[in-house]
Amino acid sequence: MFPSNCKAVLKTMDDNIIEYGQANISLKEKFVEFTSQFVPLLKVDTEAKIICLEGVASTHIITGKVFLSSKNLLRLVGIRCMLIPGAENYLETPTFLRAKIFKPIVKKGIFSKNKIVHKWDDCTVISVSLNQIAIRASRIMCEYEDQLKIKIGDPIFSKETEINLQLAQNGLMFGKNSKYVYKIIRMREKEQEELADFIKLGSLELIKYLC
Repeated sequence: MFPSNCKAVLKTMDDNIIEYGQANISLKEKFVEFTSQFVPLLKVDTEAKIICLEGVASTHIITGKVFLSSKNLLRLVGIRCMLIPGAENYLETPTFLRAKIFKPIVKKGIFSKNKIVHKWDDCTVISVSLNQIAIRASRIMCEYEDQLKIKIGDPIFSKETEINLQLAQNGLMFGKNSKYVYKIIRMREKEQEELADFIKLGSLELIKYLC
């Protein structure tokens, strides 16, 4: 999703590096603040750019005019934002998609021990990246199994697709449901391409008013 707070690089418009630091971005107010231990002073109305980082990967280029410049903070206003090609490989995008998970449940026996069975249950996919999926669902008994299958179709995939997942974060309660984060174990190349396209479109949608 859009990095409203991220590591960043401050550059001149001709790509000379000025400083490394942190960026705080307001899409609504159309400004970005860059902070660091020392920020070289820039003249008001000078154009500059900020490169957003996800790990070591560059994801967004933000350009604007200097509104405020001090030794620790620089503010650019009237900003424009561009998604860097390939950024979808490192970003996640928020969603609200209905899906199905094949999860373990305990079947209690009257004359025998309890046993684990599986059933398909509803869930909601709330964010996706090429590496993980976050869902909201009724309780998943992770203490019995930390892997499950999820079945997702349109608009991410051209046809209903099953993906194997590995638990990355135990459930956090939200009302009657909990939020779970799962790592994607494996996907076919076509599925990876379709997911990457979906993430790219979602990322572009978030910044469309700044393009």
